[in-house]
Amino acid sequence: MWISLENMTFHAFHGVYEGEQVVGNAYRLDVYVQTSGQTAAATDAVEHTINYETVYQICHREMDHPRKLLETVVYAIAAGMKHQFNTMQALRIRLCKLSPPVGGQVGQAVVEETFQFANACPKCKGPNVCYADSNCWCKEVHVLPATLETLRRQFGSTCLCAACLKLYAG
Repeated sequence: MWISLENMTFHAFHGVYEGEQVVGNAYRLDVYVQTSGQTAAATDAVEHTINYETVYQICHREMDHPRKLLETVVYAIAAGMKHQFNTMQALRIRLCKLSPPVGGQVGQAVVEETFQFANACPKCKGPNVCYADSNCWCKEVHVLPATLETLRRQFGSTCLCAACLKLYAG
């Protein structure tokens, strides 16, 4: 299932040029999140889905923080999303700067990135979601450093599915 917010509009102050940082520019932002909707559909509870109000708040916060590069904004939004939601299977972010100052008539400059988080557990081969960074849910499971090193050597990763990782938790 894909949950998306499309055509979010912001006036923000991103850009390399001083004028962009003072006057700002218009931006359009689309965010698409792939997740399983089964639990949300069965419970009809917002806490079991990707809450798009929260997605908007993350985007708004990052758009309010001026940066030179749109790439930096996109990766900051992704980090905020990973910190907030632990069930994203994929994430696509498309950020458009409308009428960018490039010395000629251009409708928009676009930066788009797709992140894939769904994979097979290295141990049991079952479904797994891994963010492969400090925002990953598996960092919350207490596993001893020596055990982590053993998992890394044996499976090439320490991010196993929840059931497998719990076998090694201390």
